[in-house]
Amino acid sequence: MTTQSGRDWLDLASPNLAGPDLPGSRPAPSRFSTAQREVSDRLARVRTGAAGAARAVLSPVMAAAAVPMRRVAPAWQGAAARVGAHPLAARAAGAAQRASTLPWARVLVLAALGAAALAALFLIWCAATLPPLSGPASVTRTLTVQAEDGTPIARRGTTRGRNLPADAVAPAMRAAFLSAQDPWFEDGYRLDAAGIAAVIGQAFRDTISDGPRRGSPRLTQRLVRRDLIGAPPGAPRSLADRVREAMLVLRLQAGEDRARILARALDLARFGPGLIGIDAAARTLFGKEAAALGTAEAAYLAALARAPGLQPDRDVTAIRALARDVLDGMVMRGDLSAAKAAEAGRSLDGIAPVWTTPVTRSGFPDLVLAEAADRLGPDLPQDATIRTTLDRDLQAMAEAAAERRLEAAGRGGARASLLILGPDGSVRAAVAGGTPLPDTPKARRAASASLRHLGRDGRPVYDRLVAGPVPEAERRTALLALLAGLARPPAGAEDAASRDGLFVGTIGDLLAGTTVSSAAAENGAGDGPEALFQDVAAQWAKAHPAPEPREARESARETGSMPRGTARPAWQNPGERAAPVLHGVPRVIDTGRLRLDGQALRLVGVEGQGGSYAREFRQYLRRREVTCQPAGGPDLYRCRAGDQDLSEVVLFNGAGRATPGASPELQAAEANAKARKAGVWQ
Repeated sequence: MTTQSGRDWLDLASPNLAGPDLPGSRPAPSRFSTAQREVSDRLARVRTGAAGAARAVLSPVMAAAAVPMRRVAPAWQGAAARVGAHPLAARAAGAAQRASTLPWARVLVLAALGAAALAALFLIWCAATLPPLSGPASVTRTLTVQAEDGTPIARRGTTRGRNLPADAVAPAMRAAFLSAQDPWFEDGYRLDAAGIAAVIGQAFRDTISDGPRRGSPRLTQRLVRRDLIGAPPGAPRSLADRVREAMLVLRLQAGEDRARILARALDLARFGPGLIGIDAAARTLFGKEAAALGTAEAAYLAALARAPGLQPDRDVTAIRALARDVLDGMVMRGDLSAAKAAEAGRSLDGIAPVWTTPVTRSGFPDLVLAEAADRLGPDLPQDATIRTTLDRDLQAMAEAAAERRLEAAGRGGARASLLILGPDGSVRAAVAGGTPLPDTPKARRAASASLRHLGRDGRPVYDRLVAGPVPEAERRTALLALLAGLARPPAGAEDAASRDGLFVGTIGDLLAGTTVSSAAAENGAGDGPEALFQDVAAQWAKAHPAPEPREARESARETGSMPRGTARPAWQNPGERAAPVLHGVPRVIDTGRLRLDGQALRLVGVEGQGGSYAREFRQYLRRREVTCQPAGGPDLYRCRAGDQDLSEVVLFNGAGRATPGASPELQAAEANAKARKAGVWQ
C-alpha cells in the first residue's frame, strides 16, 4: 500500500495491496492529475499563510493577557495541586482521558442514550407510584362541638360513603354534577395523537379552564388532579405529579366509559370539608339516599362539590348562590326547562342541611374547632369532644327575638344579627344575619375564651373552668369587630347597599350587640336594633329574676333604657331606587337570559332557547364583558358586548325568536335568520 506525495490519506484504489518490500510489489499509478495536485498545493500554502498571519496578530494580545495571569499563578498552582491530589480528581481525569479518545458523534449519541434512559426510568418510577383509582384511604373521624350543658351544637369530621354505580344516583344529581364540573363532558372526544397531546398539555397547566373543551374532558382531569392525586387548587405541583396526572387521565379515558368515570367522580368528590362521596353527602346532609335527591338538593350538593372549602351548614347563603348557577347550567345543557329551574330556585330558599342552625351559620363552632386543633396537634383524633361557653337558653332567646323582628319586618331581605359576650370575652349567644364570623385575631381570642373542655378519645386534654374578666372597653371593642362580620351582607345579596342600625348594651354582666338592616325598619319593625336588644333583655330578666328589689330596679334600669353615651340611630328612607346599569362577564342561562352580578336578567325582545343554542351562545360570550341597561321591565335589560346588541346577535343567528312588540331592528334580524334558514328556522 502506498501513499500519494503530499497527501495524508491512503490510496485504497491501488490494485497491489502488498508492502513495498514484498516480491512483486510496484508503485500504484496515481488517480490525480497534475492540475489537481497543483490546486492542492496552492490550498496548503494559503492555509499556512493564514495560520502565520493569525499568529502574528494574536501573539501580542495573548502576551498582554498573560501579565495578570502570572501574578496569580502561584495561588492557582497551589489550589490546582490540592485538587489534583484528590482521588476523585484522578478518577475524573481518567474518565475525561477515555472520553477524549471517542469521536464527538459517539459522545453525543451516548449522552442522548443516557438522557433517554434517565427519562425512561423517571416515567417507570411515576407509573409505579401512581395512586390507586379507588382514591386515597380515609379514616372516619368525629368531632363534636357542645354547648355549656354538653348538648351537641355541631358535628365535624371525616366521612366517606359507599361506592355507587351511576344508575344508583338520581338523574337530577348526575345532571347537576356535570353542569358544575364539565358541561361538555358528554361531547365527542377521540383519544388519537392530538387527543393524547392535549391531555399532556392540560396536565402541565396550573388551572383547569371552565370553558368549552380543548383537551381532555374537564371532569376526568378534575377527578385525577383533585381527588386521586390530591393537589389543592392553586398549590404548586411537582413534575412527577404532572406526569402522573397525564398517565391517569389517559388510563381512564382509554379504559373506562363515561358512565363509569362519572360514577367514580361522584364517589370521590368532596362535598365540604371531610365529606367524601355522594352517598355520604346525601345521607349526612339531607338524610336520604342518593337516588332520592330532588333537583334543588342536587344543585346544592353540586355547588358544594364545585367549592368544597365551603362548610355545608355554615355557608348556606353562598352555597345557594352557587346552586343557582348550577341550575342555569342545567338549563344551558338542556337537562332542565326554564320553568322547572325557576321552581327549583324558589325551593333553594328553604333548603339547608339537617344540622343547620343559627349557631352553625354564625361560624362559632368552626372558630372553636380551629382553636382546639392548635391544642390537639396536626394528627386529629378519631373522636374528640369540644365543650364551649354557649348558653343554650340564652341562644334560644336570641333566635326567637331575631325571628320576631324579621316577622315584624315582613322578611323581604331584612337581616338581624346578635352577639352576646360573657365577662371573660367568651361567646354566649350568636345569630348571624349576614356572613359567618371571620377568622381574625379578635375572633380567635373569643374562641379561645369560649373553649372550656377538650376531650380526645375519651381522655381530657384541656379544662378551663374559670376565666379571668376582660376590661369592658376591650370587650366592647371585640364585640363591635365581631358584630361587623356577622352583619356583613353575603356575596350576591340583594340588599348589599342597605345600612345596618347598631345597638350595644349590657344584660347583667353580659355585653350584647344587635344589628337590624334598614329594610326591616322601613317595613315596620320599629326601632330595630334597640327593640331586638330589649326583647332579649326582657326574656333574660324573666328567666333570671333578681333576688332583691334594689337589684331588680337596677337591672330594669339597665335593660329598659339606652346605655349612657349611646346615641339613638337615625333612620332615613332611601326612596325608590332606580335599577342600576350592570357591567361584567355574564353566565348564560339560555339565549334569552343571563346572570350578571348575581342577578338574573332577560334580553329585551328575545324568547330564549336552551340546549346546543345556549352552549354556543355561552362560547360566544366566553370571558367577554357586557354592559346591560334597564329596558323598562323589572328584569328586562338591553345588553351590549362592545358595539354588538346581544338581542340582535341572538336573533340574527337564529338562536331565539323575537317577542311580540320587538323593535324593528330585532324583527329585521329575525327575518334575516328566517331567510337564511339559520338556527331554529332550519
